[in-house]
Amino acid sequence: MHSLLECNKLCSSTVDCRRILYDKETKLCSLYNEGENCLTDEEVTDKVCYRMLSICDDVNCERCPIGYYGGRCQHIIEDCTDGKRKNVVPTRAARSFIRPSKSLRIFEAFCDFGYDGWTFIHFRDAQSPAINFNRTWSEYVNGFGYRGRNHWLGLENIHSILQNHPSFRLRFLIQYGNPLRSAISHYFQFNVRNVTDNYKISIASFIDHSSFPAGDSLTNGSYSINGRPFSTYDRDYSNNDCPGRFGGGWWFLDDPVCSRGNINGRRSGDNFESTWHWLDNLGNSTDVHRILLKIARVG
Repeated sequence: MHSLLECNKLCSSTVDCRRILYDKETKLCSLYNEGENCLTDEEVTDKVCYRMLSICDDVNCERCPIGYYGGRCQHIIEDCTDGKRKNVVPTRAARSFIRPSKSLRIFEAFCDFGYDGWTFIHFRDAQSPAINFNRTWSEYVNGFGYRGRNHWLGLENIHSILQNHPSFRLRFLIQYGNPLRSAISHYFQFNVRNVTDNYKISIASFIDHSSFPAGDSLTNGSYSINGRPFSTYDRDYSNNDCPGRFGGGWWFLDDPVCSRGNINGRRSGDNFESTWHWLDNLGNSTDVHRILLKIARVG
């Protein structure tokens, strides 16, 4: 058992501690090294999340929130690739603050800093608490869920990040089956337009993973979603009720087929169309455990 003051002292003396979750009933505290909030699966009735202020002397700051850097924590990375290349972030996956170069808004993203500095724009894991992806236009624009768990980063946030650099690639990872298998695909010159253009998507090229090919369910022949606006059940540009039928928002075709993949539908169910699937190369399999979409700068 600890007092709140003792927990604060413990956080101050622990490398990388940036937040504490204090239980007023049990007098116990949990330390967090990242994030805008203290994520927990437990009841939070008697718990309070406290943010540690940056430790600074007259010259430098000892501990900045992840994503902030500089002697006084005065700078913020533009995206996860930017943080990786500047070597101002931990070499692991972490929640980080970012501020895209043409945006005044600071927001939190989940980053894979261990490799190329990937920014997650979509995260769905069957092991994480389920959230509903059948959301309104406003929710898809602004984002929803919890960074590092099931979430959608938000169309406006995605668009802002893509303005940081001339070229980005999009990486799909799908884990499925029993035993668990992985399927990966890459899309180059990935871009999302602004709200005036209804966040239309564009992709220049597709390259499958040599060892774990996922196939191309985005730009495959006449079923390419290139140039399509984003659709939700309350703002549908598909003319075929695709968001309602697929159970989530997406860049749907103006065609009864809607899409050859569904990553925002239900985890399971009797209706194939409305459940997780990726026709290339997974076929009719709906035994999907995890779907991750992340972007990184190229060049």
